[in-house]
Amino acid sequence: MTGPSDWPLPREGVRFMVPHFMLERLQRHPLTRGLYPRAMGYYPEARGHRVERRHHADHLLLYCAGGRGMLRVNHRQYPVGRGDLMMLPRDVLHAYASSGREPWTLYWVHFDGTEVDAFWEHMNFLPERAVRHIGAAPKIIDDFQTLLEVRDTGFREGFFIHAANHLRQMLGMFGLMISTHLRPAAEDGFDLESIHAVMHEKLHGRLDLATLAEVAGMSRHGFCRRYKAETGNSPYQHFLHLKMERACYLLDISQQTVADIAESLGYDDAYYFSRLFRKVMGVSPSGYRASRHG
Repeated sequence: MTGPSDWPLPREGVRFMVPHFMLERLQRHPLTRGLYPRAMGYYPEARGHRVERRHHADHLLLYCAGGRGMLRVNHRQYPVGRGDLMMLPRDVLHAYASSGREPWTLYWVHFDGTEVDAFWEHMNFLPERAVRHIGAAPKIIDDFQTLLEVRDTGFREGFFIHAANHLRQMLGMFGLMISTHLRPAAEDGFDLESIHAVMHEKLHGRLDLATLAEVAGMSRHGFCRRYKAETGNSPYQHFLHLKMERACYLLDISQQTVADIAESLGYDDAYYFSRLFRKVMGVSPSGYRASRHG
């Protein structure tokens, strides 16, 4: 494997490589063989940091927590700033460098496993979009710092199993941030966050496709087709799921009758509501409520 660069470690920086004997265990263990870290690190205000790989056999993620720099992939150069994620799967040749005037602060992790390709797909990696902005969220830094804590555990296997599954959670979160929550509005004005906000406001009634299409600046037919292409579900399916999520919440925190909950969500027929609830949740509303403390 390629491994981390040999760039001189900055003061207060961290570079940790998982020892070979532990990698062999992680590669075999049923809880980690799908995804596990090989190396990880933290470079604060990394002035002069510059790496070029002509051969790249690792999978690598780098998160810019501050400052600026650049990434070059396939002869195309990308600016990198605070809140950007650099995605570099195996065999994607690249070079990156910190800004001289505003040196970046980086968290990074090399990883591998039998499920890595599925995680790249989940994160919607494209060679022409190797940098994605996911924001300067404190949770992201906390997650990288939690991952780095494994270096102080005396090479105990249980802590590495935890680190591998923590990395799994991180990549899952990055995929979600890239594909939905932090996706900016498209150039044509199609903004999923605004559309979903309107859906939430209308949970007590019926889905108004005309209003949603107007928010998107499209015809009803064009809106429905675009929405399904973006999310994999129809607007009706997503609206139904939002209603059922709300129903579960009300069943959990209140003593309202099923009929009252159905009415609050715009269903005049409690039996019809119950059938929809069972279809989505696999259990009746009363059955869900009875099992909530189980």
